Amino acid sequence: MIEKTRTEVFSLVRSSRKAQISVALLTVVLVVASVLLFKAKTIQVDVDGNKTRLTTIDSTVGGALKHSRLGIFPEDIVEPDRTTLVSKDLEIKITRSMPVKLTVDGQTYNTRTPAPTVGEAIQDLSNRLGLDLKETDEVNLDRKEAIVADAELNVQRAVPIKVKVDGKELDTYLAPRTVEEALKKLEVVLNEKDKVSLPLDQMIKADDQIQVFRVTEKIENVKSEIPYQIVAQPADFPVGLPDRVVKKGANGEHEQVVKVTFEDGKEVERLVLQQQVLRAPVNQVVSRGAQTTISRGGQTIQFKRAYLMRASAYSGGGMTATGHDVHWGVIAVDPKVISLGTQLYVDGYGEAVALDTGGAIKGNRVDLYMNSEEAAQSWGVRSVIVYVK
Repeated sequence: MIEKTRTEVFSLVRSSRKAQISVALLTVVLVVASVLLFKAKTIQVDVDGNKTRLTTIDSTVGGALKHSRLGIFPEDIVEPDRTTLVSKDLEIKITRSMPVKLTVDGQTYNTRTPAPTVGEAIQDLSNRLGLDLKETDEVNLDRKEAIVADAELNVQRAVPIKVKVDGKELDTYLAPRTVEEALKKLEVVLNEKDKVSLPLDQMIKADDQIQVFRVTEKIENVKSEIPYQIVAQPADFPVGLPDRVVKKGANGEHEQVVKVTFEDGKEVERLVLQQQVLRAPVNQVVSRGAQTTISRGGQTIQFKRAYLMRASAYSGGGMTATGHDVHWGVIAVDPKVISLGTQLYVDGYGEAVALDTGGAIKGNRVDLYMNSEEAAQSWGVRSVIVYVK
């Protein structure tokens, strides 16, 4: 009887402990739930215009979105930003990013962007991926075009080049391509005969200078004179004296058909296509002195050549330019015509030597020394033939 009572007592104690543990656990759960309910805040999330309410116990916007089922990507734009503290009825605006495939010079990046246009997407991806893409780089799509999901963006880095054409200089940037393709890209139309400073099939590179020469051609009929020739016939008068015209000559006329080539308006070539003589020239026939001896006063004088000169006279004594005393037979000459010291014969004066010069004695002029002022005045100035021995 006593044993039965002990057993019942132990059973009641055990039941009492389980009840206490259960009560304790329930109390903990209720406390935790109360705390969570106290910390929970309801916020409003706008995803691309679709609004929903979200209850969260996270303290920041980023944490709330991370633990939500909204499927937010790191590239999505969140306003206010992810570090903002959560407050009751906070309004959050999310702009979804789009999946895109970006290829830069053959290297592909599968990524996302929240940018609305192609140009803004490329700038966004360049900044985030450290690609240093420029506005001048070439893109397969219009930069103003709206971005769409799974868009394929192909970028080719451009290099600086200079193009000279039609009197203008163009500094621009183009992706690598042939010179011919570069000109087409710049809407430079090449005519059939135009020239380019670089081969058309050459790939452009940084700082290349491409010059286009506009080539034009013109056909001209050109008339020109054909100068007549002089035919000399030996004659019996002193060699060196002016020729005497026997028959006057006449120029002929010549015509050519010429193709003239211009590069950028500047003449670079003349090509004769055909030609003909319209009028043949007529030779001029002259008598040319061949005589090298003369007879004066019963004497035969031999000479190398003769000059027709103007002769003046002077007197008064003194020294010549060559340091000789002046006397009859001394004459002043232009050394550029007759060398000093040359033996001469002057018609109307006689034997002479070129020993003096004078400031006014230039060209075909001589000054003859006379023994008196009267003789010099009597001589005056006259034309004479001077024979050089």
